Amino acid sequence: MKMEECTVSQVFPERGTVRVKREQSDGTISAELPILFQWTLKNQEYTMPAIDEHVVCVFNGSVGYVLGAFYSDVSTPPVKDVNKQYMRFEDGSFIEYDVKTHQLFVKIEGDLNIETKGSVIVNGQSLNLSGSSSTD
Repeated sequence: MKMEECTVSQVFPERGTVRVKREQSDGTISAELPILFQWTLKNQEYTMPAIDEHVVCVFNGSVGYVLGAFYSDVSTPPVKDVNKQYMRFEDGSFIEYDVKTHQLFVKIEGDLNIETKGSVIVNGQSLNLSGSSSTD
C-alpha cells in the first residue's frame, strides 16, 4: 500500500467518489476513488471535497481510497482552538461550538428552516429577537 498527497480533479457527488491527480505518480489521473466518510448506514454524514482540494489517498495498485483533506500553508485552519468544533461553507455561513464555554453559534447567509414531527421547546434565561420580517 502507498499513501500519496493528491489533488481532486473530478467530483461525483451522486456516488461519493472523486478522481485525483496523483502528483507523486507522474501526475496521472486516478480511477474513481471512494471517499471515506464517518458514517454511511443508520447515521449518515456527507460532504464532498472541491476541485483542486488537496487530499491524502491510499493506493493498492490502481485501487484506492480518499482518506481526507488536510490544511497547509495555502489553506490554513479557520479556527485555532482545541475546544471548538467548526464547519464553514463557501457562502460565509458557519456553525461553531465551543465545548469549554458551552456556546453554539450559527451564522446563516440565507433562510433558516426547522422542521419537526414533535414540539419545539425553547428554554433559557432570556430570548432576544431582532431583525425585520415581511409577509408577502
